[in-house]
Amino acid sequence: MGGGNMAFRDLREFITLPEQRGELIRIKAPVNPEMEITESTDRVSKGPVERNKALLFESVTGSAMPVLINAFGSARRMAWALGVEDLDELNHKLAAMLDLRLPQGLRATLDRAGWGWPPSRRCWSMNTRSSRRKTFRGSTWRSLT
Repeated sequence: MGGGNMAFRDLREFITLPEQRGELIRIKAPVNPEMEITESTDRVSKGPVERNKALLFESVTGSAMPVLINAFGSARRMAWALGVEDLDELNHKLAAMLDLRLPQGLRATLDRAGWGWPPSRRCWSMNTRSSRRKTFRGSTWRSLT
């Protein structure tokens, strides 16, 4: 996974990774959504780091849907969901993607903005309106100076 692309199509596909790496516990027994899920999640998420796992309750009383809890409850699982092995790797990828140095000159500025060089002809051939009446005639200009 390190250096490779780790994109997931959906949550179902993501669940396979923590399960393969021992970070997911499947609970097949029927559970009460109000008491047992909250208690189990509280114990797992507030316990020792090595016991902090994602929980997939497959048989929730009164629901046809399974419930996934604590899937992103550790830095490691959060990093996996973001497509990296650890969060420091994400930091390095973001730093490489965002060049915070100021561009040097017009050409570099236009390149960074995605406008390219040379600027398109459309930009240079914009029609400007010219007034038929001149704003500054001789007498007006002399009175301003």
